[in-house]
Order: sequence, then structure tokens, then C-alpha cells
Amino acid sequence: MVKRQKINKKTSQTTKNNEIMIPPSTRSHIDKISRQVLALLQKDGRRSYSSIARELDISESAVRTRVSFLEKNEHLRFIAVVDPVQIGYGCWAMLGITVTPGSSPHELALEFSDIPSAIWVGVIGGKFDLMIEVWTETSTELHDFLEEYCHSNEKIGSVDTMVGMRIYKWGAPQL
Repeated sequence: MVKRQKINKKTSQTTKNNEIMIPPSTRSHIDKISRQVLALLQKDGRRSYSSIARELDISESAVRTRVSFLEKNEHLRFIAVVDPVQIGYGCWAMLGITVTPGSSPHELALEFSDIPSAIWVGVIGGKFDLMIEVWTETSTELHDFLEEYCHSNEKIGSVDTMVGMRIYKWGAPQL
């Protein structure tokens, strides 16, 4: 369960205006300064270590050490988030996949992880066993993807294809 705390984004102190969700596992494994560094990088992943150090009143080497630790321990990964339509992918979809009885969602997720047009792959709970985000240049390519990797795969019981129309928000929980 996620505990809701009201925290000032600069000082991580309780306030009435800035409600931020911090999972208990994050609170127990990452200290206050590291959470502040993460929060600043979430706003601008290209921000310099020196400007973060100035804002948090710590040394630049302390920021560099914390970021290195967070990357090494897989708490942080730098990626560029792009709008698929704006960069030439005319078709993108989320696939809700249910595996056949006796098949492993984990093994199927590993198979899809090796396919370049499968942008995001995750094992989930609920109506589906897997959720996969696919980007293709055309709807014909999406059709071909479904035929090659889904409809002909004996490990897949069903595929619910949700074709994207427009993206209104991208985000991540604020720390």
C-alpha cells in the first residue's frame, strides 16, 4: 500500500500544498537527500549536478555519488521519452495478453522483450497477464506484428489490441 504524505518538494518537509506519493519501500531504502535528487531529475533529467548541488546545498561530488549509486542499484535510469506519432510512428498500441493455461507469463515477457517494436513489456495482474506497448510505422505493420508474434503463438490465449489515438499525459510519480 502506498502511504500519502504531504511534502515540500525542496525540503521533503510536510506542507499543506504539495501532496506527493512516496512508496514505503522507497522511503526505507533511499534517504531524504537522494529522494530530493531524484525529484529534481524527474523534473529535468538533463539538469547539471552542480545546479542540483547548489539547490540542495550539498557538494557536486555528493550528487554525482548519489546518482551513480541510484543508477547502479536500478533506482534510476536515464531515458528519452518521445511521442511516437511525432517521430514517425503512425500506429501505436497497447496489447493486453492472456497466456494459455500452463504457459509462463514471465517466459512470454522475455520473448517479447527481444522484439524491437515492443517498446514496453510487463507482467501484470488483473484481466491480462502481460501488457505490451508496440510502435509501428503503419497499421499494416501492426497487423503483421500481431500475426507473427501473437496470433501464431501457442502460448497466447487472447490478445486485446488497444490502438492509441492521442496521448494526453506522460508522467511518473513525483518523489
